[in-house]
Amino acid sequence: MLRARLLGTLEVELNGAVIDSPASQRPWTLFAHLAIATRPVPRTELASRFWPDVLDQSARANLRSVLWALRRHLGDALVVEGERVSLLGDGLWVDVREFERLAESHPAQALELCRGELLEGVDDDWAVAARERHRERVIGLLEQLADAAERRGELRRALELTRRQVDCDPFDEEAHRRLITRLDAAGDRAGAVRAYRTLSERLRRELGVAPSAQTRELADKLRAAASAPAGVGVPLPMPGLLPLVGREHELAELERAWRAVNAGQGAAAVIRGEAGIGKTRLATELRLRASAGGGRTAACAALDLGGTAPLSLWAELIRGLLPSLPAPPAEAMWPDDLAVLAAELPAHFARSGPPSAVIAPDLQRTRLFEAVVAMLGWAAREMPLLLVLEDAHSADRASLELAGYAARRLGEVRVMMLITRRELPHSADADRLEHALRARGLMACELELGPLAAASAAALARNAASLSDENVRRVVERAEGNALLAVETARALARGRDEVALTIRGSVRATITPLSGDARRLVEIAAVAARPLDPGEIAHLPFEAPDEVASAALQTGLLAATDGAIGFAHALLRDAVYEEIAEPRRRGLHQRWAHALLASEQEGATPRPAEVARQYRLAGADRDAVPQLVRAAADARAVAALEEAAGYLDEALAIAPDRADLWLVLGELEAWRVRRDQAEAAFQRALTLLDHDEPLELARAWLCRARAYHGPICVPRAVLESATNAIELLDRHPLPAPEERSEALAGGRR
Repeated sequence: MLRARLLGTLEVELNGAVIDSPASQRPWTLFAHLAIATRPVPRTELASRFWPDVLDQSARANLRSVLWALRRHLGDALVVEGERVSLLGDGLWVDVREFERLAESHPAQALELCRGELLEGVDDDWAVAARERHRERVIGLLEQLADAAERRGELRRALELTRRQVDCDPFDEEAHRRLITRLDAAGDRAGAVRAYRTLSERLRRELGVAPSAQTRELADKLRAAASAPAGVGVPLPMPGLLPLVGREHELAELERAWRAVNAGQGAAAVIRGEAGIGKTRLATELRLRASAGGGRTAACAALDLGGTAPLSLWAELIRGLLPSLPAPPAEAMWPDDLAVLAAELPAHFARSGPPSAVIAPDLQRTRLFEAVVAMLGWAAREMPLLLVLEDAHSADRASLELAGYAARRLGEVRVMMLITRRELPHSADADRLEHALRARGLMACELELGPLAAASAAALARNAASLSDENVRRVVERAEGNALLAVETARALARGRDEVALTIRGSVRATITPLSGDARRLVEIAAVAARPLDPGEIAHLPFEAPDEVASAALQTGLLAATDGAIGFAHALLRDAVYEEIAEPRRRGLHQRWAHALLASEQEGATPRPAEVARQYRLAGADRDAVPQLVRAAADARAVAALEEAAGYLDEALAIAPDRADLWLVLGELEAWRVRRDQAEAAFQRALTLLDHDEPLELARAWLCRARAYHGPICVPRAVLESATNAIELLDRHPLPAPEERSEALAGGRR
């Protein structure tokens, strides 16, 4: 079996053995040419192509020498038949040929093969031409996927794929025009203008030319639109987003802090207030203004339902930043280090380096946190960065600890961290984050949102619906300064409902009661999921026409679409819908959503084992939750979230207490947490369960205990005891088990 990778650094394997094949050496350059060719190549063609400046007789002599050198490495895999040369057909795999095969029907899989450019480091004319053709092919596939994502409403994904086109060829004006157009369509006009300026400067500096007339015309249209009365830093109206009213003073405070960040000083701010008071709307306004003024922004939100993985907020922030991030230098390690949070990150930047080595959890945590700091510094290198962390009162501890770590390291970087939270339910972790930010002098702004004034509530009601003065008065009386309740009451009255509901739940009940069929099921599943649903996830729900169902659900006003995802306009609306679902039906919806998440994962969506486990638990399917909890524990361990990993295993063992393998993993985790009593209890439970198993399995358990006591907990007596017991058991085992015996003799080290 001969395998050749030509995309990126040349790699050749014969029957599983790697062959040293530097592309700078002529035999391997010729090998690459044969690997690309789809037919046997005449000797005369090879001689003239590779030695064009020498006599034909000398060129053919050089060719014979090169073929002899190749034959020494490849043997019969190099086929020379008379005047024609090729690589053997059966048992030959070449990534470029596989790319072309997949490109027709599976473009995403084809692009996964692209570790780098075709024949990197080979500058022969034929290689340069082949590389250019392949680059155009890659850009075409990326645009095919981007167009499909755009038609599905996944603007963020479309932008990400378009940026990859620009990265493939920084001088491709057509790709730049697509990027500029999509940025403008996504509401990021400032980003679109920046993309044009970057292209214009690159063409001037590198090629000494100006952009084409077609590109300049597109830029002129952007400038004309940008000169509208909105002005720099004032966002254009967004469909479905009501104007901000009654929070002008608070917005001015946040903008003052943002201006300081623009000047080069990192800062944090916090918005507190009860549910529905307007925290998210105020944060959204600052984010829109920051984007319109030339800043880069990203947002994330914690889930009240639970089931989120450790550092899930930062995984969401990374994915939000990814489409707009320029490729970092090749020596930057943070894209590889952060792959444990966002697996797509290295591939996005076409990284071909090896994955980061596995290290001890305490060092892994530091490396991960430092990688986030490096990424934020890179993101803020050319423009200020605003990060919005919503609902910190519900966030996982690891996410908030990382937020504090990052903020402390970014005091001199143009990064602003905006946190929203409620006072209830109380969160000691959120309190600690605030205290740390104040102690470091990073808290630039703290806002307490109280009820809206009557005049502001009235203005909000009029913006939400066309109402009579009498109905506006009723809205103001009912809302008592709560922005969300004012909007929902106004819309209920506008729909002709004379009876004003006394609670948001009553208003929601009146909205969903007329719904039937798939539209209602989608609203209910969105409530069960407790987060926005991606189009790919919706596609795995049992709806005949998902797009029509989504449109009908959006018409209720309960849901909103953002970057192609569909979720509740506010968490209180989600809570109200959830409470309206009867318990038996609720369990079925939880199970259905768990199945949809797993089906999405099978097709390449982000794995969410912790969320799937939570959904199965809420569905009453505890046994189905166990394997997902085990996966969630492994993911938590990978990001050094040992407390959370132990928690997942505790939950799994409460359901399946006879799983000796899980007790062993828990014992190792507790040892890393320096909790010897808990570690020993877990090990003893595992050893008891394995007592009647075959000697080899029991020996492996003792070796696991020995390894654990070589870590942060150093207990030589326990190590000796474990290794001794393992050796005695291995002596009774009928097979040699050399690896286990070697480890036991080494005292549990491996």
